[in-house]
Amino acid sequence: MNKDIIQEANRFVLGCKNKTPESKGYGSPRISSEISDCSMPMTFDNLSFCSFGCTYCFAYFFKSNNPAIKEISLKSVDVDSTIRTLQGNPTHKLEKRFYKHFYKRKFLLHWGGLADPFCNIEHKNYCAFPLIDALGDLNYPTLFSTKGAHTLLTPKYQKLFQKHSKQHNFAFQISMVTGNDALARDVEIGVPSPTKRLEVIKYLSDLGYWTILRLRPFIIGITDRDLEGLLERALEAGIKGVSMEFFALDARANVGMKTRYDWLAKLVGTPDLMKYFSILSPQERGGYMRLNRLVKEPHVKTVYKFCAENNLVYACSDPDFKELNTSGSCCGMPDLYPPNPLLQNWTKSQLTYHLKEARRLYHRTGDLALFRLTDVYKDESYLFDKDLANDHVTVIGRCCAERNNLTQFAILQEQWNNLRSPANPRNYLHMKMMPVGVDEENNLVYRYNPLSYEERWVEEGIDLTR
Repeated sequence: MNKDIIQEANRFVLGCKNKTPESKGYGSPRISSEISDCSMPMTFDNLSFCSFGCTYCFAYFFKSNNPAIKEISLKSVDVDSTIRTLQGNPTHKLEKRFYKHFYKRKFLLHWGGLADPFCNIEHKNYCAFPLIDALGDLNYPTLFSTKGAHTLLTPKYQKLFQKHSKQHNFAFQISMVTGNDALARDVEIGVPSPTKRLEVIKYLSDLGYWTILRLRPFIIGITDRDLEGLLERALEAGIKGVSMEFFALDARANVGMKTRYDWLAKLVGTPDLMKYFSILSPQERGGYMRLNRLVKEPHVKTVYKFCAENNLVYACSDPDFKELNTSGSCCGMPDLYPPNPLLQNWTKSQLTYHLKEARRLYHRTGDLALFRLTDVYKDESYLFDKDLANDHVTVIGRCCAERNNLTQFAILQEQWNNLRSPANPRNYLHMKMMPVGVDEENNLVYRYNPLSYEERWVEEGIDLTR
């Protein structure tokens, strides 16, 4: 089995090595389904999939579970059309919507959601290069999420990022699950080594770019083996923040995904990964299983303390410990960035920002913040646009008439008030926000709920007012 999963991933990597996009029909950007707590809900991929063979890949899960996909063809966005839209000349309906709500105001673009922008396909084709160069010319704020160090260090890309370095409109999240090169080869097939990724952090940091160590997914049993060493090496390379989120497991796994889970179980050190997650995950979160807070706490404490001691942004995308964010962006973008304030241009109309503010308020004054729906989700026109809700996972099963009248705000309101929904704030955040009443519009009102770890940490001398 071990040999089979490695061979499968290697076949995929090798099969993608010389791939060229077959069409320009890939639709991106889109609105993230994680909009409830996401500071950058406009997520972008230039390709329909990437060439890396990561055994934990959640994009593999989504695409391999799609019965409409028999043989995946590589599609790209229409780069020329995207550039025209960025320049203020949108042609198609959705391009006009995204220009109106995002591009026109230079809202921070998050590139790298379901595919890696700098994978082997880009290394061969440079199909995204003209778009990235245009983003630089337009001083458009962009956060890249990548493992593709080999592409970033090619002379062509080095020249591009040197060219745009003085305006500081680009930022980079470099993803890692381990700092151990040998272990990484068993988890992330065909991906540049952690050592090479640290090299690219150093290169980009030296150019003056905002760089983030992206510990996602943090796999307990793998990532924690040499966590302190990885943090120190990343700090030496010049990171400005650390963003973490723990590996989650979907109970709807197909045969291919279960084989991958068995391989990860062996590396983690448990005989049955599905059973391990089932026992240790809060049931109110449904079939997308996330380990409980007690299991995660020691690892969160290690990273949080490291960031505090080294003046780094601490960012947590995981619903557990999201309140500890020291920025309102769980990707690790700064609240304030004087070199180019456009990198601050992400939304505060989401739970990460408001939870961070509530935690600060409590530990500075002792007051417990209240959360009202219309206070958390406000001031963002895209929340109320009927053309921008059809990408959300909750539209599945709805009739056509309902879908045509749906907005992101309506979806958020439905989840906010449904205490049985895994996406409800009480359940999703595992009791960090508790309902205490209703407002004048009959929406639930929540209150910040201090948990026992906060008292313990403060007694240990950990500053929770940051």
